[in-house]
Amino acid sequence: MLTEMRSLWARGARLCRVVLTQAVEAFRALLFIILRAAALSLPRSWAYGLANGVQAVLAASPIGARARSDMRATFPSQRTDDIAADWLGRPFRDHVNATRIAAGIERSREWTVDMRGAPAFLEDPSQSFIMATGHFSREAMSCIYMPWIVKRRLATVIAPMTQAKTPRGLRVRLQMREMVNGIRAMREGDVDIAEVAGKSFLVRLLHHLREPGGVVVIASDASWGAEKGGGITRPFAGYASQNFALGTARLARLSQRPIVACVPFIVSDRHFIVEWSPIIAAPDRDDAAADLRITNEILDWIERRIGERPDQYVLSFGTERR
Repeated sequence: MLTEMRSLWARGARLCRVVLTQAVEAFRALLFIILRAAALSLPRSWAYGLANGVQAVLAASPIGARARSDMRATFPSQRTDDIAADWLGRPFRDHVNATRIAAGIERSREWTVDMRGAPAFLEDPSQSFIMATGHFSREAMSCIYMPWIVKRRLATVIAPMTQAKTPRGLRVRLQMREMVNGIRAMREGDVDIAEVAGKSFLVRLLHHLREPGGVVVIASDASWGAEKGGGITRPFAGYASQNFALGTARLARLSQRPIVACVPFIVSDRHFIVEWSPIIAAPDRDDAAADLRITNEILDWIERRIGERPDQYVLSFGTERR
């Protein structure tokens, strides 16, 4: 009898967690719908003010308390309350920005973009390369799609658009739709947006890179399910263990094109810094062991950028490492 009661209690607890998670996702989806309408109809400052209001509400909620606790464990020497609040509000401000860009009402020509450590081959229109980046503020990431930043044919890799008919699926589609439309608008349609799906996906990117002046943008910090195999497991962003794909390094090896990591940051309103890593040369085509080394090199560089500005990273943090 006691065992059955414990089992029922455990099932009930799991059901409550699922219901609560879906309720939170439904609330977030509603906020994105409201913010999209605000971004299209209100003055810029008002729309961002509404996003900041969402941030304040979340920061004062139990969700904010949990975020502050996690941030203190991971970043004990920084102003974690401010970091947690900004981190919670980042997706909503990013959504306002993406909506305005997609609608053509955000004037990116008024932005100030400073380049830090940019590779010389950016000025060589015939040089093809891979731009490895991470999940940082979508507003800042808009910079790398400016035609004057990357003056050549551009392909960017995105996760497949989920079709799940759940509150989370709706929330993800709302975010992804505006992000993709914003990228197309920023490039004036001159961009190949490739979803990670099937073997043809890699072939498509290889063809793009083998032509002169082809650039592929990949978020190399995306988690990769360990059950899929072929990845690397390592500490990252506060987690003691996460799994990552080797795809960026493998693409460089097969295409024989170099990699340069790139992370844009917001300095202030409409002022951004685009920070570049040293160039990572492509290894020999048959040197499959180099995939591991290069992936670690990319992730180490990105992780240091996360540590410098954690409030601008949009994925979650672990609490096992400082």
